[in-house]
Amino acid sequence: MDAGANVRVGTEADRGEIWELFRTGFGVDPHHRDAWLSALDTRRAMVVDGTHGELAGVVHIRPFDQWFGGRPVPMAGYSPVVVAPQHRNRGLARRLVAAPLADLRARGEVIASLFPASLALYRSVGFECAGSYVHRRFPVTDLASIGPARRRLVRRGTVDDVTAIHRCHADALPGRDGAVTRTADWWARSLPTTLDGVEVYVVDDPDREGEVAGSAIYRHRKARPPYDFAVSVFEVLAEDPDVLRSLWQVVGSSGTQAPEVDVIGPAEDDLFLLAANATADVVRSEIRWMLRVVDLPAAVAARGWPAGASGTVDLEVLDEQAPWNAGRWRLEVEGGDARATPGGTGTVALTIGALSSWWAGYATPARLARTGSLRCVDPRALRTMAGLVPACPRCWSTSSEGRTAPDQARSSGSSRRVDRLLHGTAGPSQALLVDRQLGAPGIDRLAQPCDGQVGQLLGDGLQPATDVLELTCHGRSLAPTPDSGVTRPVR
Repeated sequence: MDAGANVRVGTEADRGEIWELFRTGFGVDPHHRDAWLSALDTRRAMVVDGTHGELAGVVHIRPFDQWFGGRPVPMAGYSPVVVAPQHRNRGLARRLVAAPLADLRARGEVIASLFPASLALYRSVGFECAGSYVHRRFPVTDLASIGPARRRLVRRGTVDDVTAIHRCHADALPGRDGAVTRTADWWARSLPTTLDGVEVYVVDDPDREGEVAGSAIYRHRKARPPYDFAVSVFEVLAEDPDVLRSLWQVVGSSGTQAPEVDVIGPAEDDLFLLAANATADVVRSEIRWMLRVVDLPAAVAARGWPAGASGTVDLEVLDEQAPWNAGRWRLEVEGGDARATPGGTGTVALTIGALSSWWAGYATPARLARTGSLRCVDPRALRTMAGLVPACPRCWSTSSEGRTAPDQARSSGSSRRVDRLLHGTAGPSQALLVDRQLGAPGIDRLAQPCDGQVGQLLGDGLQPATDVLELTCHGRSLAPTPDSGVTRPVR
């Protein structure tokens, strides 16, 4: 690592160079400069100066609320993280990722999330896998058989339904761990009030006048010849099973003209509990998103916990980048609330990344122990810990992310359990940051217009709805590309 590099808060004078870092690092079209800079808050950027006065790298933070246990938790989204090509391989990225942590804690952003270009880099700074993001392309025949036990009347949505669709989404957030609250600006870009370019269908709520019980939103894209079009699902959302099935039936109803339906969801998608068929080769891409606990006691208090869960676990946490989290903590859960107070015996020793993955409901203590990021000689403590957060379904991963060799975590003065902890590779999960979205999430960057490559990280969009892809829990705009008819993710 370059110990002499100066990391500082960005200034307005840095705006142009920050753009150049982003453009160079991600190959962005220069025509998008003004739109990209309009969403850049230099007060939330940290930069590292190069040897000749130029900027060598930047990290930018975007604030969100992310839902866990039925409660919104203040979250910092890393977007983007860029190091100039000539300054790479010097440890600057790791230093940049760690640099904002004290500021995030001071702002009350108790967790941080991102989509990783490198698991090893972010794992070394305390992030760990917390959810899945899978793009599938279903043959429409897989969905055609979905039908409700009791058919609900589906009608075409109008501009008068837009705000009701917003409220329907907001009502669903408490039941979806990992969901991100959508802002008014996000909605304006992703579901324009004119409904231009989107197909919208709704089911009216029979008990609440003016409200909808569910909605299906999708776009048409070019299809392979000789078909007329294909369907790119933005979101199908409903809490009532018959409403949900009725909406999916509409989405899958154009099979003679549209042979394929693009859907984004978790590794274990609810869609498999609805469809009659599951074609084996539907996965187009699959990656993971990562989370880090920034302020341990505040994060424990912020999320909701299962009402029936009760127990006490003594932890010893290894956190080299955020020392306020390191050491022994007593975790107590009761009646849907929890607290972490300093002290205890340190029966369960784990890295901050392991704690973060468990906190998010991604990895069980047993999985973390198998992969080396948690150690405990008391099986009763592991069972207690496992019962405090709902277990995640096991599922197979087809991710092409390369596995990195575990790095041994060391801490002077740690117990012998801690100094053998490994930053091990975690497996797949069910905690959702993304549901019903099309386009791969971005690799460490803000959303950008479609350039035919990879998408974006935790951005809420910068361009008009037809050109932007946004990563929150439940949806984003879809940008068609002019070549093969495949709707590609955008930066």
